[in-house]
Amino acid sequence: MRELRLWAAAAAGPAVAAGFYALATARRRRSLHPIGLGYQGWLEVPHQGPARPGVPLFQAGATHPALLRFSRGAGLPEPLPDALGVAIKLPNAHGLGADQDLLLTSSTDRPLLRRLLFPAGSFAHGAFSTALPYDLGNDRVVLLLVPARSGAGRSADGDDHHAAGGALAELRAAAANGLGFELRTAGSFGRSRPLATLRIGPPLPAEETEALRFNPWTTGPGIRPAGWLNLLRDAAYRASQRGRSRGPSPGRLPFSPRIHRRGGVGNQASDSPPTLYRQRPG
Repeated sequence: MRELRLWAAAAAGPAVAAGFYALATARRRRSLHPIGLGYQGWLEVPHQGPARPGVPLFQAGATHPALLRFSRGAGLPEPLPDALGVAIKLPNAHGLGADQDLLLTSSTDRPLLRRLLFPAGSFAHGAFSTALPYDLGNDRVVLLLVPARSGAGRSADGDDHHAAGGALAELRAAAANGLGFELRTAGSFGRSRPLATLRIGPPLPAEETEALRFNPWTTGPGIRPAGWLNLLRDAAYRASQRGRSRGPSPGRLPFSPRIHRRGGVGNQASDSPPTLYRQRPG
């Protein structure tokens, strides 16, 4: 059955990638999530966190500089609700030139619903999910990002909160006041569990934000996108990025999906142009 799904992904990949390529070419920007804001940040793993010996990225006490992009999925005008996205890049997280990307979209932290995506009107409320699963060491989980609220607790169920001036305007104000998130893991049932804390820092210039490239298959040891649908995402993201450049690189077809072997996941440093990030203050 697994081999059949892989073949299905390989067969569907060119059609999916062609659609993303065409949309990105027509827009001259990302096919999805075209409008966004960039920030610097830091991902911090607690010293007392759960032991994950097979996942060096989440070693207890680790701190990783981060580059973040918050975006509206369909690019609908604010304040209309949209599928809100949070893309996280951890430069050199797996060694020099080997980054880690995580991509999450507005969802919920409720059991059974974590693999669904929902339109939202705020980055500072609700929850964000990878929707598709990851193999994290020996566990198959979805990753969640939940705003960390000071004092009044946090909202992780969606609650249909809509910022009056729009999600991106609210984000600017919340980031200036120290917005943070909890990165959590969850199965289909039960409660989610904390994994790390994401702190939002200063904003990135618009040109640096636009230059960021993300792909869920930019990953490393112990953390791997799982399932055949994630194979389609790889082809779609690569095609969209080439469509933004109005054509494929010489000698490379933009629509060919890649089969990722379980034994080793390649890190796509070539799709992630160097972006300077500043050291954490203090």
